[in-house]
Amino acid sequence: MLMTVVQTTHSSKILFLAPFNGPSHWLMLKNFIRELTGRGHEVTCITGLKFGETLGNYTEVLIDPPYPLQDKFPLAELYNSKSYSSDLNNLFLYWRLGLATSRHGLESKNVQKFLNRGDLHFDLIVSEQFFQDSWLMFAHKFRAPIVTISTYGYSDFMDRAMGLLTPWSCVPHMLLDYESGMNFFQRGYNVFLSSVDYLLREYYYMPEMNKMAKEFFGGLESKQGSLPSVQSLEKSISVILINSHPTLAKPRPTMITLVDIAGAHIRPTKPLPRDIKQFMDEAEHGVIYFSLGAYMQSSAMPIEKRLTLLKVFSKLKQRVIWKFETDQIDNVPDNVMVTKWAPQNDILAHEKVILFISHGGQFGTFESMYHGVPVLFIPFFGDQHRNAIRAVRNGFAAKILFADITEESITAVLRELIDNKQYYRRAKEISFLFRDTIVDPMNESIFWMEYVIRHKGAPHLKFNAVNYSIVEYLLLDWVASAVLGLIVVIGALRIFCRRKSTKTTDKKKKYK
Repeated sequence: MLMTVVQTTHSSKILFLAPFNGPSHWLMLKNFIRELTGRGHEVTCITGLKFGETLGNYTEVLIDPPYPLQDKFPLAELYNSKSYSSDLNNLFLYWRLGLATSRHGLESKNVQKFLNRGDLHFDLIVSEQFFQDSWLMFAHKFRAPIVTISTYGYSDFMDRAMGLLTPWSCVPHMLLDYESGMNFFQRGYNVFLSSVDYLLREYYYMPEMNKMAKEFFGGLESKQGSLPSVQSLEKSISVILINSHPTLAKPRPTMITLVDIAGAHIRPTKPLPRDIKQFMDEAEHGVIYFSLGAYMQSSAMPIEKRLTLLKVFSKLKQRVIWKFETDQIDNVPDNVMVTKWAPQNDILAHEKVILFISHGGQFGTFESMYHGVPVLFIPFFGDQHRNAIRAVRNGFAAKILFADITEESITAVLRELIDNKQYYRRAKEISFLFRDTIVDPMNESIFWMEYVIRHKGAPHLKFNAVNYSIVEYLLLDWVASAVLGLIVVIGALRIFCRRKSTKTTDKKKKYK
């Protein structure tokens, strides 16, 4: 039934916004663009990274040059970091990154030229939800409904955008690895962090985004009247597609317009390149796949750690495929294949893979869960620590900090993951849970995009509480009125009783 509805939707014009040029984010978003164009829609995308393939019905507005991510966040610093930065530092990191990348994209000559065009029409705006909130103003410019895609998972503000207040008593903040059953002290810290997030977002971050939107979209006021606030545009989002799954992030209160789509980026497996396939097929004791993702490049790893890993790998019976971005690596053992590019999803799907060594990004984590492969996490920043801890808690993974890697420590954790078959069995159980969905997550994602187009933003799905203030939502105005009324009644009764007491006393005096 779903497929019938999707396939009968007419071709639409869609503006896709991907101003953040994180490589892994772009790899996921490309799948949506590929799917939309494949279904006959015309997609225009503003992006900092080229698509890299010939695609019909696709137009690219390139942010050129892209935001200099590696200059701002050097790999050497990330590799040499001795500890996990604080939650507040991570929170401000997201905001600083969001403000910087938003401005960089809007200042781009190609984007400026696109903004000044008056001959364009779009039926839908699809935007990555990654702290580029000023870009919601594109929905106002084109008077089109908007669907957002949160590549990193849930944040409390997504709940508020749909008229739902996150219950901090049982839902951990996005940066925390707590379970839903938090203890007394965890609840207290969760309330503290969530409150700081809420207050600073409302009174610092969003006002800054609002100023930016007025700066770059101010020219619309002469044609379309005064600009709406970014806060009001956030409340107008029709549907948020969220890269989350209850096997990793515990269930939480939700609305119909908050849709879990974890695994949407995972496509059907394709044949492996001949050399990789042969290397894996002939692995008598299995294969370990090692990749630190698209950003944390192994080629930038300190040489002493690289040599330690190669020495440990050389002593394993298993074969190792290591995604390494340059040819500048020596002393590679015979059981190790070094490759600049690796089709990760297809490798993880191979029956000989027994372990994935990963940095803990959301996309690779979900791919390992989908294919039922145990993981050794080496997390560095952002959500990677949280993902690692949750996976360890779920029983299909282990975790080691990069700074703690020695020949002895990495050997011990590898031996535990390889020899203890419980990790492998648990990974297969997680795979079954992850795959057991009512509909393919990509089909569900496209369904909601096309549903919003068909129903002009689908305002009938919007919970009216989105327009309530916190005071109204929590009935604090009613409680205050009730308390005030009670005070008045008690006061009146006390006055009445005092007067009655006075009259009684006067009567007694009179009789005396």
